[in-house]
Amino acid sequence: MLSPSSILAAAALPLLLAQSASARLMPRATNYTQEAVDSGEALSDLHAQAYNNALARLAANGTSQCTKDNVRVRREWRNMPGEDRIAYTDAVTCLQSKAPLYTDIAGSKSMFDDFVALHQNMTGYVHMSATFLLWHRYYIHTYEEKLSTECGYTGTLPYWEWSLDGDDPASSPIFDGSATSMGSDGAYVAHDGLVLNSTEQVITLPAGTGGGCVTSGPFTNMTVHLGPEAMPNLGSVVSNNSDTPTADNPRCLKRDLNGAVLRTWASFRNVTDLITDNDNIEWFQGIAQGQTNYSGLGQLGVHGAGHYAFGLDPGSDVYISPGDPVFYLHHTQLDRVYWLWQNLDWENRQTIFGTGTMENSPPSPVVQLDDLLDLGPLNDEISLSNAMDTMAGPFCYIYATD
Repeated sequence: MLSPSSILAAAALPLLLAQSASARLMPRATNYTQEAVDSGEALSDLHAQAYNNALARLAANGTSQCTKDNVRVRREWRNMPGEDRIAYTDAVTCLQSKAPLYTDIAGSKSMFDDFVALHQNMTGYVHMSATFLLWHRYYIHTYEEKLSTECGYTGTLPYWEWSLDGDDPASSPIFDGSATSMGSDGAYVAHDGLVLNSTEQVITLPAGTGGGCVTSGPFTNMTVHLGPEAMPNLGSVVSNNSDTPTADNPRCLKRDLNGAVLRTWASFRNVTDLITDNDNIEWFQGIAQGQTNYSGLGQLGVHGAGHYAFGLDPGSDVYISPGDPVFYLHHTQLDRVYWLWQNLDWENRQTIFGTGTMENSPPSPVVQLDDLLDLGPLNDEISLSNAMDTMAGPFCYIYATD
C-alpha cells in the first residue's frame, strides 16, 4: 500500500461527498408497501431474514472459534439495559485514561486518541476506496477489543438505528443527556448551518439544535485533542483547519444534532432502498457514501448523514470524527447495514471494488482480497478476505433483531 503521507490533505471534504461510477443498475422493485418501507417494518423483516441466514450458515460452517453458543450479539442502544449502557460509557472513559501507543503524535494523549490518530492517518485510504467497509469493520472490532482488554468491558459494541431519531434526536436515549446516554446535544449557538464544500458541489445543511459544547451526561467534560483537519465551517465555505492537525489542540466536545439530515438521507426508506436496490458492492458502497456519480449531486448517503447528524467538532471532520464516542455507534450501524446486505445473498456478496486510495488519488492499484488491512499500532494486519465474514477470521458476532 502507499504511505499515508502521500495522501494530499487538500482532498479532505469530498470524502463524504463524491466519486465515479460505471452504468447504474436499475432499482429492483421490493415486495414491501410504501408504508412498510417508511415505518421500518420492511427493514425489520430484511434484518430477520439476514439474521436467520447468518445463523444457518453458522450452524453449517461454524468453527471451534465461533459457534451458535458463543457468537456475540450487537444490539441497538435503546435495546440495552441501562446498566449495560453505563458499563459501555464507563469503558470508553477508561480508554481515554490509558496511555497512548503513539509516542510521536503530540495530540494523541490516550489510547482513545490513538484510534483518532490512526483514522486521521488512514483517511485517504479508507474512504471512497475498496477498503472502506472492511477496514472500518476491523477498526471498530479493534476498538471493541481494547474496551475489553484494557478496561474490562464484557459487552459488545452498540449500534445506532439512525432512522428512529429523525424527528427529535435530542430526545433520543442516545442523546438525551441522561446517565444512560452518550451525552447531550451541544449548547445552542445560533448559526446558518454547516457548509460542505467539495470540488464538485457545495451543500449547505440546515442549522441543528446545538453547535456548542456538550452540556450533560457522559463526556460532558471530555477534551478533544487532535485536529481539526477538514472541519466544515458554520455558514462559510472556508474550512476551519489547524496548520498542525496532529498537535495537541485541547478543546471541548461539540455537537449540533440535526434531525433534518437524518430525515433526508438516513430514513428507513434510505436504508431499505440502499439494501434492496443495489446488487453489487460497487453500487452499495457508492450509494452508502453519497458519491455523486452513483447518487447524483446533493446526496450525503447514510454514511455522511450519520456523521453530520451529530457533528460538530470533531464529528463532522472526516479525519478526526472518531474523537466523538458516538462515531462508534454510527459506524457499528453502518457495519450492521453492510452485514444485513451481505447475508441476504451471501454467496454473491463477498467481493470488493475499487483501488486503495480515495477517488484513486493518487492513482493506485486495484485492491485484491489478499491485500492487507493496516491498523498498526493497534492491531495486526489481516487480509480483506479475512474480514469479509463476521463469523470467521478474527470475528464472531452478529446483529440482534430486537
